[in-house]
Amino acid sequence: MRRKAGIFLCALAAAAFMAAPAGAATSNVNMQNISYQPATVTISVGDSVAWHNLDTVPHTVTADDGSSDSMNVAPGTSYSRAFTQPGNFTYHCNIHSNMHGTVMVQGGGPAPTQAPPPTASPSPQPAPAAPPAPMPAPHAPAAPTTTAAPTTTSSPTTTIAPPAAADAGTTSSTTAAAGGGVALPASQKTSSGGGGVSPWLAALAVVLALGAAAGGVVLRRRMNLS
Repeated sequence: MRRKAGIFLCALAAAAFMAAPAGAATSNVNMQNISYQPATVTISVGDSVAWHNLDTVPHTVTADDGSSDSMNVAPGTSYSRAFTQPGNFTYHCNIHSNMHGTVMVQGGGPAPTQAPPPTASPSPQPAPAAPPAPMPAPHAPAAPTTTAAPTTTSSPTTTIAPPAAADAGTTSSTTAAAGGGVALPASQKTSSGGGGVSPWLAALAVVLALGAAAGGVVLRRRMNLS
């Protein structure tokens, strides 16, 4: 049984070698005894690696960075992969956690062309701010208004003497009393329908007459003494 498997694997390796492009080589790794043999292989850029499952259980060849996965490789079958970029590629078996391997790719193959970084479009520059408006000149404080105190002018008081009492239509005239200089009321003129003399005028006439008589007596005495 092992002999048949070995012959089968050799045939697969030969077919892979023949299918590889001119100038490319293929390195073989056996999956046997729950391990990769050899665990580390060194190849050039453009070369391939073929993994052959010589165990009785399936295995996988899964890149640690998730870039590739062989899925389940059944016993007696193989999996091949070409490497076009230099670097170290580590891998493992998803079924058996203790199986780990490394492919070291060397050579001067052209480095992968990286896309140029995007050019940031220039952001529009904000318009310059308008200069601040000049501040208005401060207004001078208005001088306080002086209010003159109001001047109070006393108006002269005019005392109006009560008019002499007289009856309507009567014209008064005074004559100087003899020797006394006292004015006596003139005789009252009554209207066409008038009656007697007013009592107030009669009383006043009596007082004036008495005053005139007394004045005449005093004057005569002075004249006798002189």
